[in-house]
Amino acid sequence: MAEIVLAEPIQESTASTSRRAYTTSNERPYTRSITYGRDHVPEPFDSEKLPVTLISEIQRFLRVANLIESEEPRVAYLCRFHAFEVAHNLDRNSNGRGVRQFKTALLQRLEQDEEVTLRKRKERTDLRELRRAYREYKDFIIKHGGESNLENRERLTKARVVASVLFEVLDTVSRAAGVQAGSESSDAKSELFVSYNILPLDQGGIHHAIMQLPEVKIAVAAVRDVRGLPFLEDCRKQETNLDLFKWLQFCFGFQKGNVANQREHLILLLANTHVRQTQKQVLVPKLGDVAVDELMKKFFKNYTDWCKFLGRKSNIRVPYLKQEAQQYKLLYIALYLLIWGEAANLRFMPECLCYMFHHMAYELHSMLTGAISMTTGEKVIPAYQGDSESFLNNVVFPVYDVIYKEAMKNGKGTADHSTWRNYDDLNEFFWSPDCFQIGWPMRLDHDFFCIETPNNVKVKKEKASASDLQENKDANEDEEMGILVDEVREPKWLGKTNFVEIRSFWQIFRCFDRMWSFFILSLQAMIIMASHDLESPLQVFDATVLEDVMSIFITSAVLKLVNVILDIIFTWKARCTIDPNQTLKHVLRVVVAMMWTIILPVYYASSRKKYTCYSTQSGSWLGEWCYSSYMVAVAFYLMTNAVDMVLFFVPVVGKYIETSNYRICMFLSWWTQPKLYVGRGMQESQLSLLKYTIFWLFLLISKLIFSYTFEIKPLISPTRQIMAIGVKNYDWHELFPKVKSNAGALAAIWAPIVLVYFMDAQIWYSVYCAVFGGVYGILQHLGEIRTLGMLRSRFYSLPEAFSDRLVPPEAKDSRNTLMNWLIPLTFQFQKNFHLSEREKSNVVKFALVWNQIISSFREEDVISDREMDLMKIPVSPELLSGRVYWPIFLLADKLANALSIARDFEGKDETLLRTIKKDTYMFMVVIECYESLKYILEILVVGDLERRVISGILDEIDESIQKSTLLKDLKMSQLPVLCAKCITLLQLLVEGNESLHNKVVLAIQDIFELVTTDMMLNGSRTLESLNVHLHSGEEVVEYFVSIEAPLFASKDSIHFPLPDSDSLLEKIKRFRLLLTVKDKALDIPTNLEARRRICFFATSLSMNMPNAPKVRNMLSFSVLTPHFMEEVKFSKKELNSRKQAGVSILFYMKKIFPDEWENFLERMEKEGIDESSDEIEEEERNWASFRGQTLSRTGGFIFPLKVISI
Repeated sequence: MAEIVLAEPIQESTASTSRRAYTTSNERPYTRSITYGRDHVPEPFDSEKLPVTLISEIQRFLRVANLIESEEPRVAYLCRFHAFEVAHNLDRNSNGRGVRQFKTALLQRLEQDEEVTLRKRKERTDLRELRRAYREYKDFIIKHGGESNLENRERLTKARVVASVLFEVLDTVSRAAGVQAGSESSDAKSELFVSYNILPLDQGGIHHAIMQLPEVKIAVAAVRDVRGLPFLEDCRKQETNLDLFKWLQFCFGFQKGNVANQREHLILLLANTHVRQTQKQVLVPKLGDVAVDELMKKFFKNYTDWCKFLGRKSNIRVPYLKQEAQQYKLLYIALYLLIWGEAANLRFMPECLCYMFHHMAYELHSMLTGAISMTTGEKVIPAYQGDSESFLNNVVFPVYDVIYKEAMKNGKGTADHSTWRNYDDLNEFFWSPDCFQIGWPMRLDHDFFCIETPNNVKVKKEKASASDLQENKDANEDEEMGILVDEVREPKWLGKTNFVEIRSFWQIFRCFDRMWSFFILSLQAMIIMASHDLESPLQVFDATVLEDVMSIFITSAVLKLVNVILDIIFTWKARCTIDPNQTLKHVLRVVVAMMWTIILPVYYASSRKKYTCYSTQSGSWLGEWCYSSYMVAVAFYLMTNAVDMVLFFVPVVGKYIETSNYRICMFLSWWTQPKLYVGRGMQESQLSLLKYTIFWLFLLISKLIFSYTFEIKPLISPTRQIMAIGVKNYDWHELFPKVKSNAGALAAIWAPIVLVYFMDAQIWYSVYCAVFGGVYGILQHLGEIRTLGMLRSRFYSLPEAFSDRLVPPEAKDSRNTLMNWLIPLTFQFQKNFHLSEREKSNVVKFALVWNQIISSFREEDVISDREMDLMKIPVSPELLSGRVYWPIFLLADKLANALSIARDFEGKDETLLRTIKKDTYMFMVVIECYESLKYILEILVVGDLERRVISGILDEIDESIQKSTLLKDLKMSQLPVLCAKCITLLQLLVEGNESLHNKVVLAIQDIFELVTTDMMLNGSRTLESLNVHLHSGEEVVEYFVSIEAPLFASKDSIHFPLPDSDSLLEKIKRFRLLLTVKDKALDIPTNLEARRRICFFATSLSMNMPNAPKVRNMLSFSVLTPHFMEEVKFSKKELNSRKQAGVSILFYMKKIFPDEWENFLERMEKEGIDESSDEIEEEERNWASFRGQTLSRTGGFIFPLKVISI
């Protein structure tokens, strides 16, 4: 069980830790004689290569020293000296790796800088020098804190980093100088560096960007409105910058850290609610009542329901004046937040918090209105007013102490359930009006706070009579503050309130009583119907048959009696603590069940075959209608169950009855259901109930028809034959030599059928679940994309789906919602790959998110670097202009297939084009490869003649494509050879080594020769013009006036290495992958977890979901990451220690996730981390913990923050 700790606001980590409090230590500091250098030339001290054990503690001081050394040499010297002292206090014996060398090097640098920096000091002392520099940076931050200029923002970021480090150094020097200097530095910090979570609400953060948002300004102004509050003068003597939370802290004694947290909490909630409620573009410059009322409903719904359940008036009372009403509402919300924020584990007892708020809200309203207490005759003041921990010590701790001591009684889970109380048992005490006997201030001698329970003594609880409870309801609120029970008595342990667990086989029948009862009654009815040999369902209405069938209600009465008896048995352990009204109900239900168990058989026996008949109209299917006194009794019996039927089939009525305080409704609710606070009015909607009923109607009708036709009816004839044979006509087994009845034979043939009858409902349930679930999944598009093959075929539709589902639209188009519900969203892909403006925007947004997802996969080592390259969408200027290049893993093997088709193809160009266009991705990759080759040649070939030759050949090929004569002009069987030569060229270009220039020339010449000689069937006109000019010596074409043979051999003709451009390198790598990736890429990603995540993401985009709001208009949410007393990360010892099986955790993880381990090693090698370094051990711990510890994968707000930032 956790301890109660003082709530403090979340603070950023600072350097002032306990390990660094060396200035107050009594140990003698490390000193060394200083030698001064005359010819000192300052150089930056290496702040990056530091010992691993010290890097997190001293690196910022050394970095800041290098940053400001040119402007403030003495201050830089003091920062380095401070870093040396921190390092020395952390490792005095220099045991860490590299610590001794580092300290020696830093001390030598300090010796060099001492005299030089001392001469450059601008103030008389080091303390003043530090204070001057710190104030300069502080003034700069205050002056430029609200500016958005990029240059100033960079300078501002630098100033904040420097100022935070200078403050630590200043604080150290100040404490060494004396108390007064320390006080000044502390004041300086309070002015600017006040810790906060999200909103810098103090004066130093007024210019922060988030504080300039209109909704935040409005919320802050509302929280700081304290006009008209009492005790303002007394409060201002203790607090500055007064607001509603500080006033509540002064009145009720809340902790300072809790006040800071909940102030920020309420401001963010108000801002979020206000911006969502405002429909106009320009926000209203004042907090609206609608936003406050929405928060009131959310915060106090449970409290108002609790008051209604207990019959108490709510203490939330708001004046009629609009301005005061808003202030009152904010005070109530703030009070509840402060109670909740300081309640610790009491948050698991929401009704206990309602009890606290009920009394404190009464005190708050009394203070605001100046009410006079009827008991003391003075103005009402809070019962627990005091210091900043008054509420914690006087209210939270006593209740928490009860929780803690009760938990200690459970014997680590071995004690009987009835001997100790858990959170639910303690909270259920506040579901009864008896909780007000605790009073306010709380009576710590009340039975609720009693822990010890005597051995072998029955637990008893004194209960007030009904008249006493009614008097308490009508009593004045002031009486709740006092003691309702005057007599002094020994406190007694309350025990369980409503429930004590009893484990028994009979729980199966009690929990599923409706199902068992229905099956038993249906079995009896079907046996009776089969025995009468009915030829038509209408024969059921025959008087004799109907009377026999109605005998099932006698069985129903017996089953109800068994059910109510089981209710008493299973609540027997709570008989002393249960509400007397519930005990009375159990007794009455037993009496009523016994009455019907007696009445129905008596009437059935006395009125059998004694009917009163009436003739109906001629031709009616009913014929003659007869009834008996037994049927009348059954009608009255069914009327008693009418309430249950209405509550089930009309949930609106049931909800009203359960939550109403009218006597008749309370009586009906009391009779039909246990009196519990939770679960009241939580019925399903009428539509959900209708679907639920239809499902079970189909299921039960199918089951009963099948059971009657194939199970029950076929056994009637054998049963009659066995009964007619008699015992004397055949010999029994020697185990039953003296048997006088053949009931055993009947049991032998009926037992398997009855067993199957009760068990086959599960089979029918499985069948109908599969059918209904399949239909529902089709309508909701569940599992739309289940495999990588389906993902590839529908990948082009994801950008449109992503835009419609996850991108907030500027203006919604009118769409057919029915068609969107029935038909999966598709994306009309443009064959020319040029998109409209809307489609272009969709693809760009989707590409950014998709690449982030793939990058996160790589960070988690579920994919390799190569897989990441194959799965990312290239983000290039072409994408922004509407040209889409899909991930390579979609295009794998497409080029090889296209080359194979073209190589052996015989026919017309149009037929070949149609064949390739049938596969969209194949057509894409052909076009992309051809354009990529032209683009690379355009950049690579820079010689004037060579460019003209290449351009001429490409023009000829384009002309053949336009005239649809490509198959006639080119020899397509040479395409695989051309592909291989292009791969060779691209490999040389990727390496980019200048020594490979000759190989690049040869590769280009090979491609040139292959195209012009082997592929162009009719020859190249460009090449012919060149040859004619070379052999004639005349200027046939003016392009070739200056010819140098051979082509591409000149260094000036080839630009190699290529320009240092990331986009160009990415394009070359992609082109090479398109040419080289084969069938194996069809299985990318190979990791099953990566496949599951991608398919889940793609499937979710095809599902029906609400429209995405803007991030600014989204609902506020909190992320709680439970890290208390639980292992989050494996230690180094745990990771490598061998367990009983002789296998370490790390070894086990490597075998379970071999591919992810290889990806991890690849990432470590890429990051340059040595396998023998301490950093690799830390990374191994993270890697194994992420896969072996559940909480290690809990990122809290980290993951939502990444999504929001995108």
